[in-house]
Amino acid sequence: MADNCRYDVKRNEKLGRYLVANAELGCGDLIFTDYPFAVGPKPDTPPLCLSCYCPIESKYCSRCSWPICSAECELSPNHQPECSVFSKAKIKFQPVEDWTVSAPQLDCITPLRLLVAKEQDPDRWSKEVQAMETHTEQRRKRSTWKADQINIVKYLVDHCKLNCRFSKELVEQVCGILEVNAVEIPSRGGFSIRAVYPRLAIAAHSCVPNIVHSIFQPDYRVEVRAAVPLQKGQRLHLSYTHVLSPTILRREHLRESKFFDCDCPRCTDPTELGTHLSTFKCSKCKKGIVLSKNPLDKEASWNCSENDCDFRTSSAVMHKLLSDLQDELDSLDSLDTASEAVEQREAFINKYQLILHQRHSFMLCVKHALVQLYGRIEDRGIEEHVMSKRKVELGKQVLQTLDVITPGESRMRGMLLYDLHTPLMNLARSDFRAGVITKEKLKEKLKVSLQCLTDAARILCREDDQSPEGITGKIAFQSMEQLQASIAIL
Repeated sequence: MADNCRYDVKRNEKLGRYLVANAELGCGDLIFTDYPFAVGPKPDTPPLCLSCYCPIESKYCSRCSWPICSAECELSPNHQPECSVFSKAKIKFQPVEDWTVSAPQLDCITPLRLLVAKEQDPDRWSKEVQAMETHTEQRRKRSTWKADQINIVKYLVDHCKLNCRFSKELVEQVCGILEVNAVEIPSRGGFSIRAVYPRLAIAAHSCVPNIVHSIFQPDYRVEVRAAVPLQKGQRLHLSYTHVLSPTILRREHLRESKFFDCDCPRCTDPTELGTHLSTFKCSKCKKGIVLSKNPLDKEASWNCSENDCDFRTSSAVMHKLLSDLQDELDSLDSLDTASEAVEQREAFINKYQLILHQRHSFMLCVKHALVQLYGRIEDRGIEEHVMSKRKVELGKQVLQTLDVITPGESRMRGMLLYDLHTPLMNLARSDFRAGVITKEKLKEKLKVSLQCLTDAARILCREDDQSPEGITGKIAFQSMEQLQASIAIL
């Protein structure tokens, strides 16, 4: 643990514990580093290597007979907690027919690792973990409670014969700590996993965050930085949801996973701070926009903004529409080729442009994907100049929204800036070759592309150097030097 942490822990009745900056901080300044108390598979995960978390099929640990991909992973410290327990109790992983579908057997792994970590580091448990919120009474009313009783509590206490080490109540507490506080993180093995970070968990939520976090391997440490300049005493806000989600879905996710109703300024405003991420177009008058009358009331009606239009619909209808659109959006991720993915996403925009505001969440998600996809198309039926212009147009729309809902320096912004530098550069050079702009104007436009690269390199080089973002950051830095040299000789 670092001793020079730049935050204080405060408490109030609404938030419980929360963090505030204890010094003036600049954009990108490191606030603290935290290490996970436990790391492991998420619920509903297919069988995976219990050390490196890579996809696996019919490979087992020679000692405990649970999924492990190699001799190296078998000896890894990651796997030792459950390996010791299962070997002693002679509890084997039951073979499955399909190694690509959810395996409830793995649901017990991360809770068991948290329990073993409590034994190994009781001081940290008592100081940092034990006080974490579990929302036990609310969780008892859910179907997941019964599943956890079977797959985790009874399995560990009775089947694995751990009743002398861990009480039923303690295992239930650990399940709650994980459900309420765990963070989904990437692994290099191909699956997302989860981890409990005691200090990161204290940071309050906002749908307009002012801090960002980065995960580093192999120890899964997290670095928390200021996304924007912060004043001493300012509350530190992390987003617990996907920032591009509309209000209905964000608040539903927070209610289901974190057991609270968000009432931040973004959730309170029907226009989402003017971004219109939840806004629909009126199908009746064709002029107005359709907004929730009260976003904090999940039963509130949605009305047209035009005074002379009486269009009105229920929140249930809007929720069903969002659900259907989300399903259609999800289906786009399964497309095989970049060309097909581009074509179908452009078709989605054309199909719903009369229904969704151009900056609606789903429109922006599609546009964000297109920014990443353009340039990867093997079929050159699309003219390079047209493709570059489209990529810049879409990228700028997404960046304008990020300026409001996730201001400052974030991974998404860094990757977008990197994706934008090439089309900006190509358009400038194309215009110069065509005689549309002078050499001085070319130089000016190339400097804009260089600024994108510079900003991208600065943001992304703070990420793990083997992550996609970290690798892109290194490429951005190299490209930045090359572009600087090109500008210098003009």
